[in-house]
Amino acid sequence: MVIKPLFIFRSTIFRLFCTTRETKSTTAGIIVIGDEILKGQVVDTNSSYLALELHKLGLQLKKISVIGDNVHEVCDEVRFHSNSYDYVLTTGGIGPTHDDVTYEGVALAFNEPLVLDPELRDICMNFYKTSDVNSPGMKLAKIPKTSKLTFKTLEGVRMVYPNVSIKNVYMFPGIPELLRKSFGCLKTVLFKSNKKFYSKAVYLTATEESIAKLLGKLAEDFPDVQFGSYPKLQDTFRPSMYSTDFSFHGVYF
Repeated sequence: MVIKPLFIFRSTIFRLFCTTRETKSTTAGIIVIGDEILKGQVVDTNSSYLALELHKLGLQLKKISVIGDNVHEVCDEVRFHSNSYDYVLTTGGIGPTHDDVTYEGVALAFNEPLVLDPELRDICMNFYKTSDVNSPGMKLAKIPKTSKLTFKTLEGVRMVYPNVSIKNVYMFPGIPELLRKSFGCLKTVLFKSNKKFYSKAVYLTATEESIAKLLGKLAEDFPDVQFGSYPKLQDTFRPSMYSTDFSFHGVYF
């Protein structure tokens, strides 16, 4: 009973995936910024949310980094990610306090000054109910000089506060509710891919050791298909789960 569904699945993979071997994935990297994450004071849910959403968009997530609230750490990590991946998403470090250093670190990464953006200035003045450009809230209006502001969704709905991006780096808030709202509204505007990933899970009543050789043979026979083995020991009905990921270039069902 274990062998039969695997061989059925094996033939299905070959039939569907044989047209996709030469395509190249659009890549992404995520940088989670915050001392509170490194100290374990706050559980990071942003990267797992973004990872799932990027996968749905057909983007291949290559790396997730977690760093502290340090300008030079942000600078170094952004430079590496920007040079390595097609899209870079940062989360956290945007706000009015001293430890909100994302804009400053990203500006340093691209050798740009921080400038007071007139449109963001007006938004911050209205939100914080102040006309003082030196108030802490104005920190959210000081962004890298060549930044792009994205306010509108594909449907034309305008966000209260935009996504700020520079080159291939897109900066999102660290508060999970704000991140999900911003990314959810703007994801199809900001991120493009020529692929769509398809996944299939096969649930087996088996141990990893008993299926390891056959699973290894599948991975060897189909190197462009990504196989993973993810046991769920707490689930007595599905103790072992095996999943595959594969993608198509311009093919949608």
